[in-house]
Amino acid sequence: MRKIKFLQPSLLSFLVLIFVTSCSAESTEIEDRIRVQAEKNNTDLSYGEIKKTAAYLIEWGRPDFYEEQINVFLEADKSIEYSEELILFTGSSSIRFWETLTQDMQPLPVLNRGFGGAHLAHVNHHFDQIVYPYNPKGIVIFCGTNDITALKTPEEVFEDFLTFFKKVQQQLPQTTIFFIGIKPTVARAYLKEEEQAFNQKIAQLSKENKNLIFIDVWDSMLIDNKPVADLFVEDGLHMNAEGYKIWTSLVKPTLVNAYLDDS
Repeated sequence: MRKIKFLQPSLLSFLVLIFVTSCSAESTEIEDRIRVQAEKNNTDLSYGEIKKTAAYLIEWGRPDFYEEQINVFLEADKSIEYSEELILFTGSSSIRFWETLTQDMQPLPVLNRGFGGAHLAHVNHHFDQIVYPYNPKGIVIFCGTNDITALKTPEEVFEDFLTFFKKVQQQLPQTTIFFIGIKPTVARAYLKEEEQAFNQKIAQLSKENKNLIFIDVWDSMLIDNKPVADLFVEDGLHMNAEGYKIWTSLVKPTLVNAYLDDS
């Protein structure tokens, strides 16, 4: 009978120590970022509140955090055939809540695969499940604002986008990416600088790559340099019908120009 080899206690303890130290280091870094953001916003947080927030952000950042929602998509895909001219919409809740998307984009064939409060890392993790299988002609993505809310820097979020961009280039070389820039919101006005810095990085990258088109929605949602409250639901973050009308007026002509006028 083959003997099962167990780790020596000393080695096992060492590996556990590495894991605990790694988790502790991640938690400490996030806690430090929370303190910095709280000071920036003149917000007082207790030790317990910082610990609780850090724990949530670590959990939220898990690549498989939205596994259940992805499984719902996979189940739906078993009984649906998609157009070869499909334009895929994916990203976070502003895509997920776009209930009139199909109607707004007619006659373009579109599919909504927005989920949760997705980060770009979540989209990357599920790329082979909810992006690649559709072989879309175009991908419209809105993502990044939750990443910044979770205290990633614009540079870190941009690196996550580059991962997505490279996946598309390698696996779907004929597909064009249409990136909807982060929108200004009432609820996250305190992140304006970080969000605009990220938008600028995507805009610059789009100038260097013909298969990436940046759709800037920022200025169209401002009055007197402030987010228009009437474009949002009560939480000041997610859009109402008026907000989506603005998005439609910017996104649809871009897609029509890229596809219908070229057909």
